Formats: sequence, C-alpha cells, structure tokens
Amino acid sequence: MRARLRGRNGFLLSLAMAALAVVWMALVAPALALELRRFFGDAAHWIANALSLPLVAVLLFAMLRRTCSDTREVELAAHLQRQQEELHALNARLIDVQENERRTLSRELHDDIGQAISAMKMSATSLEGEDEAGRREIVEEIVGIADSTIAKLRDLSILLRPPQLDALGLVAALRWQCERLFRRGGTPALELDLAPLLDRPDPRVELACFRIAQEALTNVLRHSGATQVTVLLAPRGDQILLSIIDDGRGFDPDHVHGLGLIAMRERATHLGGTFDIETVPGAGTCIRACLPVRVGDARS
Repeated sequence: MRARLRGRNGFLLSLAMAALAVVWMALVAPALALELRRFFGDAAHWIANALSLPLVAVLLFAMLRRTCSDTREVELAAHLQRQQEELHALNARLIDVQENERRTLSRELHDDIGQAISAMKMSATSLEGEDEAGRREIVEEIVGIADSTIAKLRDLSILLRPPQLDALGLVAALRWQCERLFRRGGTPALELDLAPLLDRPDPRVELACFRIAQEALTNVLRHSGATQVTVLLAPRGDQILLSIIDDGRGFDPDHVHGLGLIAMRERATHLGGTFDIETVPGAGTCIRACLPVRVGDARS
C-alpha cells in the first residue's frame, strides 16, 4: 500500500512539474526577455530562453526520475508480495503433504503390515498338533505372507526415498524412475539422454534434482496429454543441467500457479540453482533446472 501511494504521489508530482514547466515557458521567459531587453537589446529573447531551458530540463529530469523510481518500487513491492503468497501456499501444502504421508504410512503399517504379522503369528502357533502335510501347508502360507509383507515394505521405502538414489547415484535413480513411470511401448513415449557425471553431486543436489524430475514427469502424465517426453541430464562445468521436454498441450505460465511448480523452483533456488519454464499453450513445455554440483554448508 505504501508503494502504491508513492506511485500515485509521484504521478501527481510529475503532472505538477510539467504544469510548472509550461507556465515558466509561457509567462516567465517572455517577462524575463522584456527585462533583459533594456540591457541586451534584441538578443534578450535568446538570452531568456537560454536561462529558462536548463531549469526546465532539470524539472523534467527530476519528474522522470521520481516517476521511474516510484514505478520500480511498486513493481518490487508487487513481486515481493507474490513471493510471500507463494511461500505461504507452499508451506501450507508441505504441511498437508506431510500429514497425508503420515496418515498413509500409519494405515499401511497398521492395516497391512500389522495384520500380515498377526496372520504369520497365528499360523505359526497352529503348527503344533498338525501332521507333516499340514505343517508344510502352514509353512508355505507363512512364506507367502512374508513375501507379500516384504514387497509392501519395499514399496513404502521407495515412497519415502528411493534406495537407488543413495546406492547407485542420480543417473541410475532417474533412469529407474523414468522407466517405472513410463512403461515401454506405452504413451507417451520416453526418450532418455542421461550423460554420466564425472563427479557425484552433493546428496542434497541429487535429491533436489530427482524430486524436480519426479514432479515434472508426474505433471506430464496427469496434465500434458503428450505423446513424446524427453529427459536430459548433462554436466555443465561445476553445474548439472536437467531438462524435461514434452510435446503436450502446454499452458500459460502467467495464469498457472501450481504448488508443484513453486516447490520445484524453491528446491532449485534454495541450493543456489536456477529453474525456468518455457511453454506456450498448444506447443509443449520445457522445464529446465540448473543446479550446482557442490553446495556450501551455509545453505544446508
């Protein structure tokens, strides 16, 4: 509000300065010419103009400078307000996501894992008093329940954090994630161009790059209607470049403020990187993130 008032006052001040300049040129300069004619004769008119023009130039310069300054303040204030609103929305979204994940984990642990362990316990206690054939059948049932329980635990572990990222690195984790989301022969078709990284990035950079790719690819599947998706990963000196390109319907970035886009941008900028979106409605989308290979302790 303060910036807006400054902008309005600056505009009014500009009008006042312009009016003053017109009055000076129309009234003061001719009067000054009459006074100077007593001393300088016919050259007085030119001398009056020579004296008035610098003052008019100074007034116009002050007017333009104040107007530009106030306009810049209004733009910065609006940009800061948008960033604050985005951060508030992102924080609220993160809280919701955390609660949903905790609810999912609680349900999975209690309903599925807990019941499976209880079933194995009951089956184990029923071994007593059974003949050889009955025991064999119960043991096979216990083994089957154990296998399904291990598979569910593996899925929960992948949901929280893919083990490939820590064990094999960013390139292998991205390849696994892409092939998991885009089945071979399905639509959209997937093209991978993942260049080997000379040095393994900082773990925080690997996680941010993986999550950005994960969010972008999920958006492609849900919203783009694309037939072709290309995922590029390449080293760029002391940085790594991630690009995700699709030929889908695109969108207008000025009218779409999804929290997923805000989260991706926040992940990149928090580590000192950049995040850009190139998209046109009906002409596909290119999401590009450039992240540093190493991150200082100050950003941890």
